[in-house]
Amino acid sequence: MRNKIYAYLIATIGTILSALSFSLFISPLKIVVGGTAGFAVLINGLLNIDTTTIVTITYILMILLNIIFYGLKETKKLLFCSILYPIFIKLFENLPNIVNLDYSNKLLHCICSAVLYGAGCGLIFKNGFVGGGLDVLKKIISDKAKITIGNATFIVDAILILSGGFIFGINSILYAIIILYVSSNITDRIVLGVSNKKMFYIMTKKQEEVSDIIKNKLKCGVTEIDATGGYTKEKYHVLMTVISTREYVKLKKYIEEIDKDAFYIITDSYHTHNKEITN
Repeated sequence: MRNKIYAYLIATIGTILSALSFSLFISPLKIVVGGTAGFAVLINGLLNIDTTTIVTITYILMILLNIIFYGLKETKKLLFCSILYPIFIKLFENLPNIVNLDYSNKLLHCICSAVLYGAGCGLIFKNGFVGGGLDVLKKIISDKAKITIGNATFIVDAILILSGGFIFGINSILYAIIILYVSSNITDRIVLGVSNKKMFYIMTKKQEEVSDIIKNKLKCGVTEIDATGGYTKEKYHVLMTVISTREYVKLKKYIEEIDKDAFYIITDSYHTHNKEITN
């Protein structure tokens, strides 16, 4: 129960941060960033309808649409944030007048908006909640058009951002790209964490020498994985190890000194469960 309460609390904080990003920066700056926030700014620019009203109506419609396509059970996953977000948008709608920010430095405010929005989304996703809003439409397009959710998101957001460029000018598109890039990276960092380890997959004919270097010089564990070449059908072992980021340059140097023809892949490692692999 304590963990569940904690998850709801963190998701609430994430929703507040996302709402602050919209109310303090995106809406006043008239930047169509994609998603529900961008859609609200776009409709406000076209029809002069209050952005808070647009956000509320959009979230309600998307909840109903989700029920139609996926049923009530699946809709429960997005109800929490779908209810809270419009409420916080309404609570914060007069905040720009109270805070009285100077919006002359638009780039700085775009970065602030991206940080708040990225952190908010990260906290929501990390705790297993779904944002709702136009994300529902993106999922429906993905399922019905048989395309990835990434492509569906790109299509919807690209249409909104380009439309915003026609209404608010080309600078609006550039600012929107900055916000989306920064916020998506921050979201990934919060969801995945900051990687302080690297994982190596090493294919070499001098397995014993490389393995000895990893175990004796770098003091790391190493695992051998049986593999078969897809083209040659030759069987060999792949060495897998996880080392600290500060040591990975050393391992690269050792591998190239031992076997200049070795093939290896390096990836970020965000979490390891078996301590013997990393110690």
